[in-house]
Amino acid sequence: MYIRLPEDIRGFTIPAFAFVFVVLIGTYVNNLSNNNFIQSQKILLSGTARSQASDLERSLSLAFTSTQILAHQIEVEKGDTSHFQSYAKNIMESIGGIKNIQLAPNGVIENIYPLAGNENAIGLNILQHPKYREAARLAITERRMIAVGPVGLVQGGTAVIGRTPIFVSDNTDSQTFWGFASALIMLDDLLKDTGIFELENDGYSIMLERHNDTTDQATTFYKSKTELDPITSVYSEITLPTGSWKLGLSIDIQKPLMIRSVLILFITFAIAVLVSLSIYLMSIRPKQLQQEVEKKTRELKDLAYNDPLTGLPNRRYLNNTMPNKLKSVIENNQHGAFIYFDLDNFKSINDSIGHDIGDIVLQKVAERLSQNCRIGDQVIRLGGDEFAIIIYDATIEDIKTTTKAILVNTQKILRVDHREFKLSTSLGITLFPEHSQNILELMRFADVALYEAKRRGKNQFVIFDRDMQTKLIEHQQEELALARAIKEHQLELHYQPQFDLSSSKVISAETLVRWIHPEKGLILPDLFIPMAEQSGQILELGNYVIRESFEYLKRRNDQGLPPITLHINLSSLQLSDLNLVPYVTELINTYQIPGHYIGFEITETTLLTDLQHAKATLNKLKALGISIAIDDFGTGFSSLGQLKNLPVDLIKIDRSFVQDLENDLDDKMIVEAIIAMAHKLNTKVIAEGIETAEQLEMLKAFHCDLGQGYLISRPIPEKQFNAFSNDIRTVV
Repeated sequence: MYIRLPEDIRGFTIPAFAFVFVVLIGTYVNNLSNNNFIQSQKILLSGTARSQASDLERSLSLAFTSTQILAHQIEVEKGDTSHFQSYAKNIMESIGGIKNIQLAPNGVIENIYPLAGNENAIGLNILQHPKYREAARLAITERRMIAVGPVGLVQGGTAVIGRTPIFVSDNTDSQTFWGFASALIMLDDLLKDTGIFELENDGYSIMLERHNDTTDQATTFYKSKTELDPITSVYSEITLPTGSWKLGLSIDIQKPLMIRSVLILFITFAIAVLVSLSIYLMSIRPKQLQQEVEKKTRELKDLAYNDPLTGLPNRRYLNNTMPNKLKSVIENNQHGAFIYFDLDNFKSINDSIGHDIGDIVLQKVAERLSQNCRIGDQVIRLGGDEFAIIIYDATIEDIKTTTKAILVNTQKILRVDHREFKLSTSLGITLFPEHSQNILELMRFADVALYEAKRRGKNQFVIFDRDMQTKLIEHQQEELALARAIKEHQLELHYQPQFDLSSSKVISAETLVRWIHPEKGLILPDLFIPMAEQSGQILELGNYVIRESFEYLKRRNDQGLPPITLHINLSSLQLSDLNLVPYVTELINTYQIPGHYIGFEITETTLLTDLQHAKATLNKLKALGISIAIDDFGTGFSSLGQLKNLPVDLIKIDRSFVQDLENDLDDKMIVEAIIAMAHKLNTKVIAEGIETAEQLEMLKAFHCDLGQGYLISRPIPEKQFNAFSNDIRTVV
């Protein structure tokens, strides 16, 4: 009969079985691992035992052979012992480990070498001595060498005696027993020479014994203080002339075995606990797991509505929640505002310092916005450096107060590590429900107001009105028209002559661009250059002017006209463009125009954007032979410092200092000082805006190098400039 266990009991039963199963497997693995460890240790010990046994066998065999050598000499000399001393000495010098050598005619010791210290052995009858007689008679009967021992010496140590029976032939060639040749071998010395005692110092246990086949007894010659471990003990045979010996070797591995067992059992127990706990959690917590899934789903949903960098609500949150809130605001006859803004020039932080610092700046800005926002209002990050603040239930004055606070708080010094940043922002404001009740329209109108705020100079707020949208559309049409003008070559270069004041010769010209609109006619650069800068078309426009200037110089050269230098104005964006130098280099190579026929004019305010990068770019242009001029000199605020650090060939005195030169003493002193200072720095000076002969003469008196202005010529088209006189005296 099947019995269904309660669910809570079943939840414990399977994990319990799993625990026992893992423990049993762990126990089996532990036993198997220990057996493998023991076998590996025994294999290592067997190799060590064979090596040591081989060394002992070689040393003992050589020592025992000494008695056979002596016995052979006595047999050859028919029992003559007169040369015993010399034989014994030679043998002991040749073979180590021998304490002394003896001769015992008829079994009685008569000769010993060395005699000193061994006198008591003289006269000992080996055949009668109870300790030695049995072995001696066996040696005579079997005519073989025997080993006697171990022998404990009075002076300490253990020895073994090797004895060889001597048989001498008579005249009838029959052999009769003559006596014994014996050697006292120091077993301790032989063992020491083989290095076996070093094994004891390393924790090994050693036993050296001989097995007597006749008596079936074992005689132990040496044994360590610690008994052989039966688990790891190994034995190796030692074959000697006197019979077989055996070397036993073991090492205590109880402690390593214990550590291994404890470690394996601990791991087994830990795995058993983890497995059973995992099974338990999987078997009894389906509801909890389901709750976790639901919780994670909610978290992912929340994450979809929040910006991960700042923690603020994001654009998706705005699009999904704002319509309902707008509906509620309108139903309650409330008013509010959607404020759209971004950080002015934030891109320069990311480009120059890095996006990691830029992210921290955005986080700190978000914190400031949240801290200074009214209760109930919402701060939203739309993306990048774009934010929005939605103000509910507020008057127009409340909205303006909040907006001004945003401007002030944004401009406060912001510190990141050791850096300090002073930011600004531009804000576009649209009101609801006055301007719209649709979130997309509110965002679009706020964007229009933001664009207008930037157009007016940034760092301010603008409230949307319908005229702005009309103007924006018109402005966008003008931007498209400018792009089309560049593409369709509606832009035309005009050239204003520049002349040498000392020689009155035209040596260069400033290149100026004009827009010949197909409907509006001539449009001056003051009207379309700012639009090009705002729309980002200034790079394309600037490159167009540079390319057209090279093409004009090529045409002029092909027509055989005198060479002339063209000075071209560079904007700050062009100077920051990494492709500027490669582009100019390509044009020099394409049109085969030497670089010294090109000059670039830059303003002081252009240099202030990134002085180090500007300096590096100007040096590269200078290396191409291009001359560098600072335009509108004197209107900036760091002229002297820039002149000594930049590769400047020419400074251009701004027309504001020249136009009233005859009447304004201050202008006269400033112009004279600029010229003198420039000449001290080996830099030439050109004065622009010369409109009267008096101004021309005064500049000559100040030793000004070059000049340009309406007195000589306005900017004129190419055909008219080609026909212009080379000598200004024909014009003045």
